[in-house]
Amino acid sequence: MSAITLSELVIPTFTNGLKTLTHILQAAEAHAKANGLDADAEYVGARLIDDMLPLSFQVQNATTNIRKTLNRVTGAEDQPWEDNEKTFAELYKRIDRAQALLSAVDAAKIDAASDNEVLLPFGPQGIKLSAKASVLNQAIPNYFFHVQTAFAILRSKGVPIGKRDFIGSFLELY
Repeated sequence: MSAITLSELVIPTFTNGLKTLTHILQAAEAHAKANGLDADAEYVGARLIDDMLPLSFQVQNATTNIRKTLNRVTGAEDQPWEDNEKTFAELYKRIDRAQALLSAVDAAKIDAASDNEVLLPFGPQGIKLSAKASVLNQAIPNYFFHVQTAFAILRSKGVPIGKRDFIGSFLELY
């Protein structure tokens, strides 16, 4: 059995999560249309609870996590994106932008950096750890937190989505 490379973990995991985000956003739009609702008004600013950030933030942060992870691991300079999406069309463009990063990244560069030390901006001094540990212990869990929170927000608003909708992209069901 061969070892899984860091790129084999990063690229498909993030790509499939983006497919999940797209799928659940499409389900939300279809649900809104079927019920005479404005999807942008109903869902983009929706939250699970008042002190939690909205759906738009969850998509923004999931995609930001991809950008920052790829840059951190490959040593590329991070170019921040504006977080100003207010419509489903804008959220889809953001997802496409993150997918373009994943499609363009050099897998060999990710793999070569697996043992390199990176700095996670966490706390006043940050945390130094290997690129591999940063992906496994921060990037992927953080990514799934935001994808799952987006799912939960839409589900709480009555969008008829379930486990198959969340995990289907990982099993190549859609």
